[in-house]
Amino acid sequence: MLSSFSAGVDNCTGQRKMPLASFGEGRHAMQSVWGRALEILREELGARNFATWIAPLEVAEDENGMRLVAPSRFFREWVTRYFLTSIRDAIQRVSPSPCGVRIVVSENGGAAVSGKESVPETKGPARARGGHKPRRPVIGHLVPRYTFATFVVGESNRTAAEAARAVTREPGKRFNPLFVFGGVGLGKTHLINAVGHEFLERETAQRVACLAAETFMNHMIASLRQDQMAAFRDRYRQLDVLILDDVQFLAGKERTQEEFFHTFNALQRDGKQIVLTSDKPPTAIQGLEGRLRSRFEGGLIVDIRPPTLEMRVAILEQKAVVDHGLHLEGEIAEYIARGTGPSVRELEGALNRVVAAANFRGEPVTLELVREALAAFGQPPEGASMDTVLDRVAAEFQTSIEDLQSHRRGRLVAERRQIAMYLCRLVAGASDPAIGQKFGGRDHSTVVHAVRAVERKRAADPATAALLARLEASLRRETTFPGRSPGEPRHAPRKP
Repeated sequence: MLSSFSAGVDNCTGQRKMPLASFGEGRHAMQSVWGRALEILREELGARNFATWIAPLEVAEDENGMRLVAPSRFFREWVTRYFLTSIRDAIQRVSPSPCGVRIVVSENGGAAVSGKESVPETKGPARARGGHKPRRPVIGHLVPRYTFATFVVGESNRTAAEAARAVTREPGKRFNPLFVFGGVGLGKTHLINAVGHEFLERETAQRVACLAAETFMNHMIASLRQDQMAAFRDRYRQLDVLILDDVQFLAGKERTQEEFFHTFNALQRDGKQIVLTSDKPPTAIQGLEGRLRSRFEGGLIVDIRPPTLEMRVAILEQKAVVDHGLHLEGEIAEYIARGTGPSVRELEGALNRVVAAANFRGEPVTLELVREALAAFGQPPEGASMDTVLDRVAAEFQTSIEDLQSHRRGRLVAERRQIAMYLCRLVAGASDPAIGQKFGGRDHSTVVHAVRAVERKRAADPATAALLARLEASLRRETTFPGRSPGEPRHAPRKP
């Protein structure tokens, strides 16, 4: 079904389309327009996205406009989803006449064999201009495949992704520092690696450091022991970009915080970009000095929230192709995503088990194989539904499902409702509009507000974090309840 799909934009401008041949001669005219559009796309999308997703496209003749040929079905779908609007706009800016754009699959890439298909090379860093090997950070290292091109963007991480791109365009100016926080395995490390890769691809030399806060401390301790603190300070304070992962590790370490405080000040004073990550916002980091907390809060603080089911499916499909050269059918990807938690690492682990099972057996990836491969690891057959979440939350707080879905505004019922909404997204993988509809026809923005409120409280309050962890674990274990007929509640909720 996928190979027959063509991603087309037949009404780019709302004007009547004209064949490209009307303002030139066939292929030569199309190549000319595409060549000028490529210059715009290279500038707007960045070197890595351009090299990975745009450069491999080939222009071909088409009766009604421009036809771009992608090397594989996945490639076509990815470009259509994330870059088609930019391609269309660039072509319209350089085309003398309105034209349509179609993205099709190459004849050689149209059919997958044994679940495999041709894949764009995105595992390693792109070649720098001129064919030279890409530069490396002066301190630390970057994961080659963690780039903007392989970072799946959705509602849960869009703000963080846009902020990360913004600092690469205007380093040290708009958002300095950029502070990204979120739970384990949600993509923080991927995002900051993408920032590092982007800086290192610049034609002008960029001195980039990308390391964990623990590594910074270890470097400092080694320098103290060897009486080389002057060299340590020079090394860190002459950077153009400092990317520090897991800054919550600095909590309670007074000497390390002292040194980092002065390094931070020196870099910020010189207009150098600082990017930080943590598992919680600055205000929730116990043992962090007030002066450091103040500086962290002086930049832009953005969070990465747990991905929805749709986003987890997209991440799985992308990782299957990029890491394994495997095209996952939608039903299979959804089955795996429903049975895992919000962590991308959990998704990767489940995918690796499936791929290993297929390789060991010499069989294609089917839904039956996936069930068997994941059953041994306690993979539940289905994820919890929103009804299950409502039932569990109502039982936990000894309230009624009707109260959770109502428009009552009392503080207690509002907090419990927010927790139910949060778990509907986290465990059931429901979309914001679907959750809003389930909870009395609320607008999706109300759901977004509720989820963020619970995330902030989970990060700041250990008791709330423990409660949510327990509810989440319970829901993941109890996706089906023996001895209960469909639709029958597991508990009879009582009014408070």
